[in-house]
Amino acid sequence: MSKIIYDFTGNPFVDAGIWALSQWVGKKPEELHKTDLKKVIDDVISLYLTPKWSKSLYQIFPNNPITNNAVKDKKDRYTSILDDLINNITPLGDYGDCVACGRRNIVQKSAKDRIPLTGSKKLINYFSYGAEGADYCPACTFAVQFLPLNTYFCANMLLIHSDSNKIMKYWSERAITNIRSQLISKNYTGCFNEGFKNPKNALFHIIQDIILHYDERWYLEKPSIDFYYFTNFNQGPNLNLYHVPTPVFRFLAYIPQHEKFMEWLRIVRRGYKFVNWEKVKEENEYKNNPNTVYENLLSGKSIIRFFIDRKNREALGGWDLLDHYLEEVRNMDENRIETIKKVGDELAEYIKSSDDIKTLKKLETASNYRNYRNILRIIIKKRIENGAEEPLFSFDDYVKNLFPEGNLTWRETQDLILFRIYEVLHDWIIQQGVSEELIVNEDEKEAAENV
Repeated sequence: MSKIIYDFTGNPFVDAGIWALSQWVGKKPEELHKTDLKKVIDDVISLYLTPKWSKSLYQIFPNNPITNNAVKDKKDRYTSILDDLINNITPLGDYGDCVACGRRNIVQKSAKDRIPLTGSKKLINYFSYGAEGADYCPACTFAVQFLPLNTYFCANMLLIHSDSNKIMKYWSERAITNIRSQLISKNYTGCFNEGFKNPKNALFHIIQDIILHYDERWYLEKPSIDFYYFTNFNQGPNLNLYHVPTPVFRFLAYIPQHEKFMEWLRIVRRGYKFVNWEKVKEENEYKNNPNTVYENLLSGKSIIRFFIDRKNREALGGWDLLDHYLEEVRNMDENRIETIKKVGDELAEYIKSSDDIKTLKKLETASNYRNYRNILRIIIKKRIENGAEEPLFSFDDYVKNLFPEGNLTWRETQDLILFRIYEVLHDWIIQQGVSEELIVNEDEKEAAENV
């Protein structure tokens, strides 16, 4: 039988606790022994007893000896509980009835004072099958007690869980470093807290922080990442799950090395709602506002329109960055991307050579598929009259690449063509002036993009 105590379980609460123990002790998870676990107890309980940490713990472990006001000898009671768990820990076996590791047997059921979002002992009315708790073995229960060290405070609690050891290791390192700073300064602030209250914005901040802080070839990683946003109050426990698609992570990992990284930050800023940018002085004034770029990336919706500043007729990020987004995140066919780019180039050449700003305005303001097709038809006719040697596009290009789903995708094609025209004609457009505002129904465009 193996002498290893901890291996990862797939349970987000247990795995977060294992990583916290690992980083606190300074050993790999599989190297942890009972003596290491005993060394952690005094330091962590002393931390938990500080007012800010006790408040954090109340959201995670209500009725725990630390958070229960009726308990007077808090440190002794909690130490006794943890010592008892350690004494009952056995190495990983081949099987068992623990719902987390599945490789050890339980000694007693654990309720929400030890494991979040489980039963409440004798108060069984609202739990499946009237269960008093959940079946966790002593080792997994012990690990969960250190979950707060690896939890991010964001109005509620935000927990990251990934199958990537790199991501979990680095994130745990960041969290424990924050706690070490609290200990050194004696400024106890509770779980890692950077002032975020919007969980979606916070999780993108965490991912970007990991990517930028640690020098790894992150774009080669293919992690599965989930964020658990939860409370464990006696009244009103709640859980929301946010899954970060692997292509989205790979795209975010690619961006910092791109020469247009600063323009990507502009694209993200354009996603924030309800912000008066003329009055904004610092990030704290808007970082908790809803951000459509982040929300769309999580829900699989397009963010193409945020690459386009229609008011100033500007293409943000350049075609190379947009191309990478289309291929990586939108899974768009390469032939379709190249066809749209080619048509955009041809239209840009026609507009400039004809000095025809009115055609650009028509392409910008077309409000439906029929209208847009008609504009293209007129341009095709004029190009023939002007002696164009090649057609604007072939029948196959039209059917397979420009409008493969007709009315359902025409907005996407319109935006991509406009992006390319703005990029190619950037200097010419500046010469023409962009003072005249375009008539664009942004609500209609947002509804069209959310597919």
